[in-house]
Formats: sequence, C-alpha cells, structure tokens
Amino acid sequence: MQAHVVGGGCLPVKAGDVVVQGEDLGRWITTQQHDFEQLQPAQQWLMENTLGLEAAEDEQPVKRTQNHK
Repeated sequence: MQAHVVGGGCLPVKAGDVVVQGEDLGRWITTQQHDFEQLQPAQQWLMENTLGLEAAEDEQPVKRTQNHK
C-alpha cells in the first residue's frame, strides 16, 4: 500500500477500486480501518502517519465526559 501511495497512487475508497498485483487495496484499507483498535501501536502509528488512515467512523472510541451518562 505504501509503495502504491508513494508512487503517486491514490488511496482507494472502497473494495475493488484499486487492485495491484492481484491485491484489492480498497478491501485492505477497509479491513485495517475496521480492525484498527486490534493493531499494535506501531501499526496504528504507521497507518496514521504514512497513509493518513484512522479507525473507521463507526469504530472511533467514544469520548465521555463526567456529564455524559
């Protein structure tokens, strides 16, 4: 994935958008985003800082305040 992006390719939005050497990069991104919390901290850092990816919107941890019940 990183080689694809560094080579000038864009990040695919959904499965099937970009297939490189038989690998569906869109499916890979979707899987990584949904399983983000299960990745090791170093893997999360690489995803965020090299590819600009974060956890899927529905997978973002909920931040609670004292007023939130």
